[in-house]
Amino acid sequence: MREHQFPISYKWIIIGSYAFLALSALAYLREQWIVIALPAIILILLLGFFKPSYLFFAIAGLTPLSINLEELGRGEIAFYLPTEPLLFAFMVLIILGQLYRDIIPREIILHPLSKVMYLYIIWLFITSLTSTDPIVSIKFLVSRLWFIVPVYFAGATIFLKPKNIPRFFLVYLVPFIGVVLYTTLRHASYGFEEDPAHWAMEPFYRDHTQYGTVVAFFIPIVFGFVTRNHQKWQVRAPGTIVLALLIFTCIYTYSRAALLSVIFAFAIWFFVKMRASIKILVALGIALSLVLFLTIDEILVQLQKNHTDSSENLVENVESITNITTDASNLERLNRWNSVFAMAKERPIFGFGPGTYMFEYAPYQKSGDLTIISTNFGDVGNAHSEYLGPLAETGYIGLLIVLLMLFILFRTAYRVYRRLPEGQLRHFLLFSTLALTTYFAHGFLNNFLDSDKASVPVFGTMAIVVAIDVLSRKQFKV
Repeated sequence: MREHQFPISYKWIIIGSYAFLALSALAYLREQWIVIALPAIILILLLGFFKPSYLFFAIAGLTPLSINLEELGRGEIAFYLPTEPLLFAFMVLIILGQLYRDIIPREIILHPLSKVMYLYIIWLFITSLTSTDPIVSIKFLVSRLWFIVPVYFAGATIFLKPKNIPRFFLVYLVPFIGVVLYTTLRHASYGFEEDPAHWAMEPFYRDHTQYGTVVAFFIPIVFGFVTRNHQKWQVRAPGTIVLALLIFTCIYTYSRAALLSVIFAFAIWFFVKMRASIKILVALGIALSLVLFLTIDEILVQLQKNHTDSSENLVENVESITNITTDASNLERLNRWNSVFAMAKERPIFGFGPGTYMFEYAPYQKSGDLTIISTNFGDVGNAHSEYLGPLAETGYIGLLIVLLMLFILFRTAYRVYRRLPEGQLRHFLLFSTLALTTYFAHGFLNNFLDSDKASVPVFGTMAIVVAIDVLSRKQFKV
């Protein structure tokens, strides 16, 4: 029998295939799932090289479904699969592409918000060098980079095509609604009691506060889709159902901060629709601050009289927010914050290093602040604030950079909104800004930008604000 002569390239393909099958079998026996996933990873990387926007949307769609390695019992590293490896690979591709050829437009590279991002990254690097645990801090810096570079910079470039803005939200929303339905049905089987609400969203979300944050974030977005001018009823009807589901879910996450953040965002929406000027809003803010300052002693006395704990009753759950006497969650939050101030007093300039708070705060807890849920092992949460966390980890300079970033972000959104005429871009800008408002209002009480669940929608929506700013400047030659 004549032997069939394969070309040398085919032979190597066959040899490689058999080798990979053997490697996959060995990996399966040793439960090395990343090796088994290599073909898909390589395919996705090729997709990122030739069609980066496809990879961007794939990451957005996979984010609600990503699972933490801790949830799989694979170690103690809070690493989300498959999104974070994809984000890291995408980041490398973008950096290489930018070095080879300018793939990010100059208008985005030099945007004021981007400049603050550079300052933020530089300060994270500096404080990583002075960190009490440089390895932890460098890991934190790299993880923050794989959110900022692919989601913010690549996202802003992709959003220069306006049709990609609603596409981004929808790509995230569709699988997220699947998670919401899964969680709701699971929670319903326990009669919507409070305790199951803390874990019903597992393994997709870490706890009810992280889950509630994302639910709250998308309520203004879905409201924006529903109220868009000339929207077809085929879109408006299911959109209204989804909106009702998200509001219902927000209530039954028992996340008080999430619920308040939505109320705050829609209060801003009301003022915008009433065409209240920024001067009126600033004056109102100053007046409220003055009243708070003059009556702080009386307010504290009243707060100490509040003994309402969080419960399944909606009114009691909201009332418990101001209970600083018996509510363990509130008291533990105060314990974490007091620890932050003690840490900042010791290291006010550079802080303890990015990502180190949970490992360093224990000695700074005062015995009088400890609660039934306090721990010395850094395994139950962090500083519970997007603002106080940076204070402890990167000092007062780090906190000021974060505040500057938010100032530039919302100032840009305000100016662009006033610049744009009525239309789709203005509409999406408004509700994107309201979504960001829910997150950064919630950020006073919690922080979740260390995970893809919050970072992808938050940095992605910040990119939308920047992209709309660039588009409006071109349109009106600003």
